[in-house]
This record gives sequence, C-alpha cells and structure tokens, in this order.
Amino acid sequence: MLRFGTWVILPILMATSAAIGVGCSRMQSSQPRSIQVAATPLARSTPTPTPIQEDFYQSAMDSAASARSISQSALSPEDWQLVASRWKNAIASLKQVPKSNPNRKLVNQKLAEFNRALANAEDRAARTGKEKVAALDPGIKVDRALSPKEITEIAEQRTKGVEVPIKYRKNNIPVVDVLFNNNQRFEMMVDTGASATMITQEMARQLGARSIGETQAMTAAGITTVQIAMVQSISISGKTIRDVPVSIGPLDIGLLGHDFFGNCEITIKRDVVELKNCNL
Repeated sequence: MLRFGTWVILPILMATSAAIGVGCSRMQSSQPRSIQVAATPLARSTPTPTPIQEDFYQSAMDSAASARSISQSALSPEDWQLVASRWKNAIASLKQVPKSNPNRKLVNQKLAEFNRALANAEDRAARTGKEKVAALDPGIKVDRALSPKEITEIAEQRTKGVEVPIKYRKNNIPVVDVLFNNNQRFEMMVDTGASATMITQEMARQLGARSIGETQAMTAAGITTVQIAMVQSISISGKTIRDVPVSIGPLDIGLLGHDFFGNCEITIKRDVVELKNCNL
C-alpha cells in the first residue's frame, strides 16, 4: 500500500512541481522589461531672420534735427563745421530713399531745403573763422563779403582778362600798383622769374605783417635767410588771392611772383601787363 501510495503520490508531486515551475517561469516572463533605445536628436529648423530695412527718410530727418539743434548754440568755426556735417549726412540719407517709401514725394523739396542750410552752415563756419583770427590779432582786417554783382564782374574779367598799366620799368622789369589787405597800395615789380612774392621791410611795417618763420631765398646778393609773414590779400584789377605767405627781403621795392599770377595767362606788353583766364 505504502509503495503503491508512494508511487502514486510521487508523480502527482512531480506534476505539481512541474506545474509550479512552469507557472513561475510564465510569471517571470510576464514581467516588463526595460528596453534602452538610443536617443536620436530631432532636427530643428532655424528660421531665417528677416532683414531690417533702414528708413533712410527718417535717418535724414534725425540728422536734420540734430543740425538745427546744434546751430542754435553754435559759436565757433568747429561748431558750424559740425552743423555742416550733420546736413551732409541728412542729404546723403535723402538720396538713398527708395521709390517705394511713402515720403519719396518730399525728397526733392527736402533736398533743396537741406542744401540751403548746408551752404549757410559752411558760410558761417568760414566767417566765424575769420572773426576768430581778427579777434586774436586786431591788426588783421576781415574783407567784406562780395556782392553778387561783384562776383559776376570778376567772373567776366576772368575770361575777358585785365590790363594792368605799367608805371615804369626797373632794370627792365615792369612796375605796377598792387593793393594789399584791401586798403594799402604799393609799387611792385612783376617778376616772372620769382617763384613767390617778396615784400620790403618798410611794406611789412606798414602792413603790420609779423614774422611767422623763416626760409632760404635766392636774391641778387646770393642765398640769404628771409622772414616769412602772412598778408590778408593781394589784389590787382579785381584779381585777388587771400591769406598769402610772403617773404620779407632786403629790397627797395617788392616783387610780385608766381604765387599771384602763376595760374593766369600773362603777357607783358609795352605799356600794360595783361592777365587772362585766371583761376580766381
């Protein structure tokens, strides 16, 4: 009985154990497994930035406003030069305003206005510069501004030419009257062989011309050291040069050199010196 029972029971136990084993195996296989997947970065599209279009009309208006603001307190030549530079910036911006800009129809009107303002600023810079020099040196007189009629006459003379009477000749060199600083007249030799104008010691004294340096010059007596001074203007019959450096030499009469007539067609005739096509 016992052996039979044991024989019978053992298969049952074995079967039960197998069933349990299978169940455990299934339970284990049903557990979730962690699966590692390599991460692949997602491609991102970078938006292309939209270019910002410069508003040239507004830039012009800003530069113009700056020019007007500075001009209200401008006193020195440098102040007015800064004003002029602002107007130049405004004009340059206006010229770049595209046709598509709604303010394009105002461009020509503003260009005319800004160009007038630029001319005024440049004129003020020049005039205040002369006034500043005159204030520093009371001996220097500032020329008055030429009228439109005088400017027209000078332009006509440039083409037509002028004839300067020869007063006499010194060593066969013609002598003419020359106006200095718009108020003093001196006799000068028209020396086509002189590279620069030379005045006498007495002329320098009367003109109040002070030495600003020295240089070497060739004279009839050989090479000598001469002083350099500035004169405000030199004029003959409407032809004028300004802010002229001249040498002060050991002469009894001055020499008018190429710095005055070198840009003219000059002809020395019997009684006159003719100057034509001068770049005034």
